[in-house]
Amino acid sequence: MTGIKRAGTALLALVMAGGAGASLMAQIPGMPLFTNPRYATGLRIHGDIGQPTDQGTNLGDLTVLQGGVTFALGPVGLGANVGALQRTVDAAAICNTSTGAGCDPNSNFTASVLAQIRVAGGGRSNLSLSVFGGGSMDVNAREIGNLPAGLPQVVQDSLNALYAGPKVLTIPVGVAVGLRIPLGLASLNLWGAPRMNLTRFTDCAGTCPDGDSNFRWAVGADLPIFRVLSVRAAYDSGKIGNETVSFWGVGASIGLGGMR
Repeated sequence: MTGIKRAGTALLALVMAGGAGASLMAQIPGMPLFTNPRYATGLRIHGDIGQPTDQGTNLGDLTVLQGGVTFALGPVGLGANVGALQRTVDAAAICNTSTGAGCDPNSNFTASVLAQIRVAGGGRSNLSLSVFGGGSMDVNAREIGNLPAGLPQVVQDSLNALYAGPKVLTIPVGVAVGLRIPLGLASLNLWGAPRMNLTRFTDCAGTCPDGDSNFRWAVGADLPIFRVLSVRAAYDSGKIGNETVSFWGVGASIGLGGMR
C-alpha cells in the first residue's frame, strides 16, 4: 500500500468513526482558542483536551482531543492543529474501512491554523500584546488523498451525502494581552484575548447561506519550565449563533524554545 493510500485509510477512519460533529460549526465543540502572546523563537509540539462547561442531556460526551505544532521566529508565531471528539478517535480503532462495519460517516475532524504577530512587549518586558487571525474547517479524507478501492456501496452513498453539503469556515480575528510573572526556574504567563469569530460557507451546491459574526473571549495561563516543558489552561466563552457557549481546556507542550 502506498503512503498516500495509508494516509487515506487513516483519514477515512477518523472521518467515519465515532459521533457526529456539531452542525454549522467548523471549530471543534469544546476546545478553547489558545492565543498566549508571550512566545519566543522555537518549535513546540502540543497536546490538549477540552470540554464544554455544559454538555447538555442530548449531546453525549463532547470531550475533545487536539494535537499540533507551533513555530515562532521573533515576533511572528504560527500554529497548526488537528482535533476530533474523543469518541471519534476511540471509534476509529474499530472502524473497518473495507466493509464499513463500525463506521459512522457523520463524524469528522477539524484542521486549524493560527498566526500571531507580537506588536509590543516580549524580551525583558513582562507585558506582551499581539494581534492574531486564522481559520478552521472540517476536513474529510476525500479532500486529502486517494481512498481505498472497493468500498461498499452503502459507505459510498453515505460519504456522497455527507460531502454534498456546504463547508463551514470559522475565522477568528482578535488581540491578545499577556502578563509574565517570573518564578525563578519557571514563569507564569497570564493572558486574555477578545476576538470576533466570522463564520462563512463555501462549496455550496447553490447560493451559500449568509455567514455571521460573533464576539468571543478567552483567558488562560501558561507555565513554561526551563523553556522545554510547558503546561497550559484556558477558558473560552461567547456567542455561537444565538447561544452563549463556554469551553475549558488544558494541555501540555514540549519543544526547543518557543516560550519564556
